[in-house]
Amino acid sequence: MPEPTFRSPAGRVLTVHGDPALLTIDRMHEFGRRIDTDPRIVSLSLVANDQVTDRWLRASAPAGAVIAIAADAADLVGPLPEPGDPEQLRQWCIAAAERGLWHDWLLTNHRDVARATVLLEPAEIDEREALDPSSSHFITTHSQPLKARNLTLVVDATWLGPHQTGAQVLTTEAVEALARDERIASITLIGIQELPDYASHLLDLPKVHLAAADESSLDAPADVIWYPNQIDGRNSIVAAREYGRRVVTTYLDLIAYDIPRYHASPDAWSAYRSLQRRIALSVDGITTISADVALRLHEETPRLEADRVHAIPLGLDHITAATAPQAPDDDIAELVQSLGGRRFVLVLGNDFQHKNRDFAIAVWQRVLQEGEACDLVLAGLHVRSSSSKPAEDQLRARHVDLRGSVHSVGHVTPDSRAWLLANAHAVLYPSSAEGFGFVPYEAAALGTPSTFAGFGPLAEISGVPGAPRLWTIDAFAADLVALLREPQAADLRIAHLRAAIARYSWDVFAGRLVDCFQHVVAMPTVLTSTVASTASADATLAAITASRSYRLAERVRRLRLRRG
Repeated sequence: MPEPTFRSPAGRVLTVHGDPALLTIDRMHEFGRRIDTDPRIVSLSLVANDQVTDRWLRASAPAGAVIAIAADAADLVGPLPEPGDPEQLRQWCIAAAERGLWHDWLLTNHRDVARATVLLEPAEIDEREALDPSSSHFITTHSQPLKARNLTLVVDATWLGPHQTGAQVLTTEAVEALARDERIASITLIGIQELPDYASHLLDLPKVHLAAADESSLDAPADVIWYPNQIDGRNSIVAAREYGRRVVTTYLDLIAYDIPRYHASPDAWSAYRSLQRRIALSVDGITTISADVALRLHEETPRLEADRVHAIPLGLDHITAATAPQAPDDDIAELVQSLGGRRFVLVLGNDFQHKNRDFAIAVWQRVLQEGEACDLVLAGLHVRSSSSKPAEDQLRARHVDLRGSVHSVGHVTPDSRAWLLANAHAVLYPSSAEGFGFVPYEAAALGTPSTFAGFGPLAEISGVPGAPRLWTIDAFAADLVALLREPQAADLRIAHLRAAIARYSWDVFAGRLVDCFQHVVAMPTVLTSTVASTASADATLAAITASRSYRLAERVRRLRLRRG
């Protein structure tokens, strides 16, 4: 039985392979119109696509449920394929492609096509290019607005290492809150083979899956892939488009961007700074954990589109007085014994230089001179480079004031951390570079006042009046002495921080994050999504941002910024 045929308006005869019932009058008209646009087109395919409808796409080979081929190509390519023989059809079309002839797809999200039997699967090259942001396949299918409800989400969990610090709190608390949002259909965690103990409870949530344990959860790209911690050498932005139709990353801070000593060499520092700018320009959406970080990011990457950056402060209600343990874990048993019930000031954080633990020792020594007897506890991991430990050791070696001693412990368990925060008489947090700064809020939640410099995100989020404005020993010592001596000052500091905790919950954070996801999926894929995470992408980025279309778009962005 011969395959059905029909004529285009210009008289080209098309032979139909597959289910001819799918060629409705409208589709037949569209096929006829398309084939007449160029004599090099020799096949037209009807292909199911859940993102777009009635869009033409040039491909390397035919595919889909219905394929129409031009009979007039027989003299050049060879005899037309026999009816009912998909392999012969495929080979004929390969021969046509080798002559330089074209194959076009009509993409549709109509249900009848989605349910139809596929005659030919897409060629491997077409499937590859569907994930390549530089290709017409990607732009046609990924740049269209997505559905804004029942979003599927992939979350990069690479940073969930053995120790829980602020970055890990962000991922675990956010995933738990996102799973409670009705607009999120599913959450798949990638980048890790097994969750650490502090995050294992996430797999008890019905919406949450670990890709390493459930490979079927990655059968198709999700609506959004979210990197809760900014992308660096541990991640691959190149692979992001395989996991999500839109890519969103969160910038925690620009500390490593600003501080040269956190890198092995000047070249490594330069490469890191370039990577952070390039990533910002290549993702579809960015969230920052404070407005301060968003401002810095715009300053360093001025070509960022303003409506793709969203400042979303983190939640603060992950620790409450009710969760404070009665006793710490065994990891600080020796410390508790050494303290012997004496009051102590706590410095909590790894010994990165910007955490200023050496400065904290100097402040504490001044407090002792002011007559306030107390010990000092330094708790946090020792980092291999850019550490303040040498300066700390020098200050400790010279310490002779018998009104207090210094105790140092490494990383502590979550329960021990909470016990220290709850039992300290005050927390000394002299950090001079933060994207957010959890410690003062966690201390206040457990009833302990803290002193810190009122800069950037800490000033923005806490709203605390009277905190030190500068990093001087006099200013910090005076504030700390007041917190130790005056119960009213301590209570007032705690009250201000608890008011901030009441304003910023993890559910509020997750709700605003999903709002951001919805905003991003309703926008086209970012123009610079072709930029990869390799140094060779610099030329690509330069070409894109120098283009006339990008310069015109930039004028519009600047106008929006001025109006805002």
